[in-house]
Amino acid sequence: MRDYIRQRGAAAFGTRLRRLSERLDREVQAIYRERAIAFEPRWFPIVTALHAHRTLSVGDLAELIGVTHAAVSQLRAELVAAGLVRTKPDRADQRRLLVELTADGKRMVARLGPLWAAITQATLLLCAEAAPDLLADIDRIESALNARSLKSRVDTALGAQ
Repeated sequence: MRDYIRQRGAAAFGTRLRRLSERLDREVQAIYRERAIAFEPRWFPIVTALHAHRTLSVGDLAELIGVTHAAVSQLRAELVAAGLVRTKPDRADQRRLLVELTADGKRMVARLGPLWAAITQATLLLCAEAAPDLLADIDRIESALNARSLKSRVDTALGAQ
């Protein structure tokens, strides 16, 4: 059977990116499971951001990793349940919750460091083999969208009709 989504070309650009992302996440999850590591690929950006910055609010995490506040709140709840992060009220603003790694979270980062390095190396080799400029191209696409949204571009295209 032919790849219907691939046949849609640029019309399915977002779908193809999600499909690729989900495939990579499944493969990384399999790598974790083979090693009996209770960690989800979707936790990676929050855990590594907290490792680098120690303590951040949900809003700061959302801004830092470029996702919604709601998405960070959901992931925070999963990470709290897994025992990898804890929250505490911000002394300067009691309405804000600060998030930090627990001792178990810090041990998980130490355990996963070499594996993350291997995943990074394998990803770089994959990109070199298949699409040497992919990461730079993604940077350029994100910059172009920051300069002018897809919605704006669609609105212009519709206005031109």
